[in-house]
Amino acid sequence: MIPYLSQPQFHLGPITIHAFGVLVATGILLAFRIIRQRAAATGLDPVLAERLAMRMVIIGFISAHVFDQIAYYPREVLANPLRLLYIWQSISSFGGILGGTLVAVWFVKRQVRGAQGWRYLDLLAYAFPFAWVFGRAGCAFAFDHPGYETKFFLAEVYTDHVVRHNLGLDEMLLTVPLVLLFWRLGRGKPRAPGFFVGLIAVVYAPIRFLLDTLRWDDARYFGFTPGQYSSIALLVLGVVVLYWASKRATTE
Repeated sequence: MIPYLSQPQFHLGPITIHAFGVLVATGILLAFRIIRQRAAATGLDPVLAERLAMRMVIIGFISAHVFDQIAYYPREVLANPLRLLYIWQSISSFGGILGGTLVAVWFVKRQVRGAQGWRYLDLLAYAFPFAWVFGRAGCAFAFDHPGYETKFFLAEVYTDHVVRHNLGLDEMLLTVPLVLLFWRLGRGKPRAPGFFVGLIAVVYAPIRFLLDTLRWDDARYFGFTPGQYSSIALLVLGVVVLYWASKRATTE
């Protein structure tokens, strides 16, 4: 196993700042920088792209908490519905993806329609893996996704003194090849609108589904976690978008 590094923290007056928050913020700032630069290079409006990204971040964080509470703590929510308003507490990555998807649907339906709208969504999808590495690095420090007991060499000692999979660390490492893939594809010929949106969904969904099989103390419904059900839905969505993008590319 590898040594577990408890997430560093420091105090700014009454505020305690954890490594998780710092790394997530770093990932978001990096994504915005990539979006701004890539928008300018591809003839899109950087300001509009950043506004879209900001809406996705805000709605995504809210929906991440709401989804987390409903999917993982339904009894507690029924006992105290006000838990849904405590958005500074636990979050779910798929809840954030759901919120971002709702904003994306609104964008291509109301703001910028057609292929041009999908080009803006591709900007954000392209930047996603770069930011996700930092987000999952935060999860690795926090060790907030413990897996089953194991002798895997990347495992760490959890708070119960048992050596477990650190699934945040595992997902961070698996995201690095995805970053390299997107960087390589982004340097090649222009892709059909929707290509990166569909690709990120198709590649990420199986990874997350398999990692969730290692989840230890997690809610399950009929044997599967909420993340696994969400992975299946994301995979289907990704296939549909990629098919639509390929048809558009053939037509053009």
